Amino acid sequence: MKHFALILATLFGGIILIPAIAMALFFFFFLPVSTPPQPTFGFTGNWRTTGVFGFQEKPLPPAADVWKDYNAWTSQTNFHGSRLYLARLGGAGRQSGFRTWVSSGDTPMGAQRYTNVEFIYTDPTNGTYVFTWSLRGEHDTAFLRFDDTFRLYQLQPYGTPDETPPKLCIVGIEGIRPEQYVGP
Repeated sequence: MKHFALILATLFGGIILIPAIAMALFFFFFLPVSTPPQPTFGFTGNWRTTGVFGFQEKPLPPAADVWKDYNAWTSQTNFHGSRLYLARLGGAGRQSGFRTWVSSGDTPMGAQRYTNVEFIYTDPTNGTYVFTWSLRGEHDTAFLRFDDTFRLYQLQPYGTPDETPPKLCIVGIEGIRPEQYVGP
């Protein structure tokens, strides 16, 4: 009797396991993870980043004071959201060293490609910063080349305080739909 129950359990397990594996393979090969659309200007919704714990914004300080200001800002409160600097950036003459590259990395859903950009921005009054941007997928980065239009950018410092010029990651761009945006 035990032998019969063991055979029955094995068959029942196979009946469930084989379709589950087939479905997983189907989703893996025929429904790949989609990449975000090409960023373009013209989005009129809320372009600012969102997060579970929210975010705080304040104006971008002079380059020499970024880390001092950021450390003072984070130690004042137990706020768990993102702390982002807001700056109006633009002007082709202020941007230099623009470089772009595509990298890849493995994830549980397969290899993902990322488009990365780094450039130097020199503000005549606040100094020099290094800005970076990254987005999943392969994208045209021409929209990040500055012209005479000035737009608001959300920026988050990263790296170490002893790096000069300070590095800031572009988190949001006025007029560009955020990657995690849900809405029309």
